[in-house]
Amino acid sequence: MSDRLDHGDKNDENSTDVEASFSCADCGQQFKSRQELKEHESTQH
Repeated sequence: MSDRLDHGDKNDENSTDVEASFSCADCGQQFKSRQELKEHESTQH
């Protein structure tokens, strides 16, 4: 378990991307949830 904490510190910036990421097929922008991606697509594209 201590290894996980250690890796967490090193990859803190990417920790949310590891859990789940959704990227827009049109522009490549990444989102934390499918709902955010859906809203982006309907308002931006």
